[in-house]
Amino acid sequence: MIFLNNQLMPSDESATLFMVSNPIPFENFEDHETGIFIRLHNLIAWSMAEGDDPIALIEEYLETVYTDSRTVDEIANFLMYHDKMQSAMWTLKENWSNLDDTVPDDSLMYGGMEKEDAVQMYADTTLRRYLEVLSRFESV
Repeated sequence: MIFLNNQLMPSDESATLFMVSNPIPFENFEDHETGIFIRLHNLIAWSMAEGDDPIALIEEYLETVYTDSRTVDEIANFLMYHDKMQSAMWTLKENWSNLDDTVPDDSLMYGGMEKEDAVQMYADTTLRRYLEVLSRFESV
């Protein structure tokens, strides 16, 4: 199941960054954050399997230098704690603190997208796409 809540992810960009696969809806920010960390691991591993260099992608899109090890775990840790990612996570945390539990997750009252579109976007997201969106993400 793809976790999408239009209050938490009101734009295509935030959906790209914060949508994750989870068997049940999240109930708090911390669990959602863990899901995002797992998603980063998967995107990095898939990138490597496809022959891409995730470190080169990170350096290109985030305009930063990476000098740690080449393991998926180290790369994911670096990415998760990068300033751009932390800024995006702060936005998500704020959205969680303002969450209205009386509104259905898929309500378009807060913008967002239809579930079918979200599933397709999730399936199409690569590490390159994720980093491209992260590099342009603006906290609100």
